[in-house]
Amino acid sequence: MFHFSMDTARSVGVLSLSGDLTIRNAAEFKEAMANAMDQSKQLELNLSEVERVDLTTIQILCAAHRSLLKKGKTLSISGNLPSALRETVQQAGFVQCGGEKETSGLWKGVTN
Repeated sequence: MFHFSMDTARSVGVLSLSGDLTIRNAAEFKEAMANAMDQSKQLELNLSEVERVDLTTIQILCAAHRSLLKKGKTLSISGNLPSALRETVQQAGFVQCGGEKETSGLWKGVTN
């Protein structure tokens, strides 16, 4: 469900997620995110294998994004985004999870 690796050539931590990311595994997901954030100046999430998400997942991702921005770190999303994730982000109103002045683009392209 969670796999973390360092891409030393690019100095980027990559956290690959798969399966269901819902309230049932929120604590485990939050811990995986925290560990990956501690080890990376730049953290990239690969969400292409995610099957289901709920609001809890989006909240954890947005909180991580804001926390990393405050620390001068970055969070980006790679891979093809599942339609379930796109729909959840749009329906929950998290397109700009950092607020209206958010310019780092965590969800950039998600709603396209």
